[in-house]
Amino acid sequence: MSSKNFISLLSVGLLFCMVLTGSAFAKNPILIGSPLPLTGPYASDGEQMKMALELAVEEKNAAGGVLGHPVKLKFGDVGGLEAEKIKAIGERLIGAGVNAVITGYDDGGVDTKVFGAFDIPYLHGNAMTLCTKPVAENMDKYWNVFQYTYNDVAYGVDAAKYFFDVGKQMGWKAPNNKIAIIKVDYAYNIMPADKFADITEKDGYKIVVNEIVPFGMTDWGPILSRIESKEPAYITFWHLDPTDAARFIKQFSEYFGDDGLNALVYMQYTPSVPEFIHLAGKAAEGVIWVGGSFGFGDKYEDYKKRWMKKFKSEPAGLYAEATRDAFDIWAGAVEKAGCYDCYKKIADNIRSSQYEGLCANYKFDPRDQSVFQSDDTMPLVWFQIQDGKNVRMRPARYSEGKAYRMPSWLK
Repeated sequence: MSSKNFISLLSVGLLFCMVLTGSAFAKNPILIGSPLPLTGPYASDGEQMKMALELAVEEKNAAGGVLGHPVKLKFGDVGGLEAEKIKAIGERLIGAGVNAVITGYDDGGVDTKVFGAFDIPYLHGNAMTLCTKPVAENMDKYWNVFQYTYNDVAYGVDAAKYFFDVGKQMGWKAPNNKIAIIKVDYAYNIMPADKFADITEKDGYKIVVNEIVPFGMTDWGPILSRIESKEPAYITFWHLDPTDAARFIKQFSEYFGDDGLNALVYMQYTPSVPEFIHLAGKAAEGVIWVGGSFGFGDKYEDYKKRWMKKFKSEPAGLYAEATRDAFDIWAGAVEKAGCYDCYKKIADNIRSSQYEGLCANYKFDPRDQSVFQSDDTMPLVWFQIQDGKNVRMRPARYSEGKAYRMPSWLK
């Protein structure tokens, strides 16, 4: 066989292989923009979001892409969630021609207005009323904005409903009905804390400490002194920054280490951020917190195997899974629409979708396009930190079957 004929046959063979295995890549790519906190205090969460999207795209492309088109990612770093940075990243991603925006969280209270101004689907897990309120008030304008988590106030409602049962379950009797509330000056934390205060005061509890603090607190001594003097039986800490939260619980442990304090400590979502337990160490033992469902079920076990094969580590925290769910909801809506740039049709499909994902049974509330929160749809799962791990306590179907432990400071 002549070299010319051999080259011709080789070319035909390569072309045939491309038709069989690589035809998706002969089409224009679908570009997904993803604004994530890749640096700053939430970077450990942001890295999990990024990994979730990278695995999603790799698997989707290996299966032929979306409607035969390869999917590509374009990331933008929103750092510490500063509003101006979010606006700048939004402009850059939109300018790059993205066909959708998917994030874990990029919240700064401006996100809906930044990404809702463009006719592409925007799926976020910010869990902020500030992000869903504009949608509820002007659905015609923000039809493309979907929050695949519950709103922040759900934390306050849930805490008022279940926090006071924790002591009874561990065999502890509260010495009084006094509550301390420490909240950072950020809507995601202030709104649920205020909701919790409103409900509990109506139920007969007494708020004896109610402090708003700035980000970057280094000395928690004055607030710990107030807690000591007021002797609340329930301490609630509403602060997104894992560094500040870890610093608080470490100083709390040192302050009350010798004499103890007859009180339970609740820390909202923050211990879900993978960095928290590493920073807090043994001081975090016994802390109670609440977050979304993750690390649970047969679907998760299969996902974990695929994740570990790619990244050589286990998924860590809610957004390692929830961000993947958001991608799958978007991909399903596109495939149902039969087109990736018919954005209103895709939004209609997202709006009407019901998807059983890794973290929830997703169904969007038509009033504000956030996900319904309940034990049967997207649950708020209660955890206690035990032996350096987050242990699921309730709802019953998510429980690991372990009992609440008495924190070491209960003396």
